[in-house]
Amino acid sequence: MRVFLDEIGPRWVPAELSPIDVIDREMASTADQGSPCVSESFTKSFVVHVMRSFAPDSGKVIDLSDKFFRLGSVLDWMDPQRESIHQSFQDWDNLMRSKVSAIANRAKQNPVWLNERFPRIPFHPVRRGFFVYQNLLRILADEGGLIQKGDGMDFCHAIMASAYASFATLDKRWKHRVESLPKPNQLARIYGPSELNQMVTDMELWLEHRAAS
Repeated sequence: MRVFLDEIGPRWVPAELSPIDVIDREMASTADQGSPCVSESFTKSFVVHVMRSFAPDSGKVIDLSDKFFRLGSVLDWMDPQRESIHQSFQDWDNLMRSKVSAIANRAKQNPVWLNERFPRIPFHPVRRGFFVYQNLLRILADEGGLIQKGDGMDFCHAIMASAYASFATLDKRWKHRVESLPKPNQLARIYGPSELNQMVTDMELWLEHRAAS
């Protein structure tokens, strides 16, 4: 895993995990702001972590080349936080289970309420995250509100990947849900587990086209 992450080099973007934070930025966005999906807090924490080895009087020179941004060091950073990370996964599951089951139960009692409170909204390029978030909640409610283990984090990943990437891979259930969102939209192309070779091919073709243009 460390070798794989290091080989990515500096070609990565620190994306937010919480869709709520991204949606808040979308609602308050202006033309001069950067992408609302970028996590400044992760960037700052990453730099602080890497620079710990460059303590005063260490004799080391800070080298802001590609090596500085190798992601393999994140494994050392995360290891002491395994317990808290695992707990955050459970917290997201519990939050999703509570929220979606409440929506589904209310919708069973009053189907009109679901259309009023969680209507299928059209795509807006400035509010990509909100488009996916709102419509995915509606889909989950229509499915009966049953949340499986890991769905809380998968929900966050599905929103960020589909809203702000060009290519993304999700498991079959979340791929189907994202592809069921209202169209037309400008979301990422989603690939399932059996389509990873095609994903790599499409990404290479996209890069060739971009270089040629």
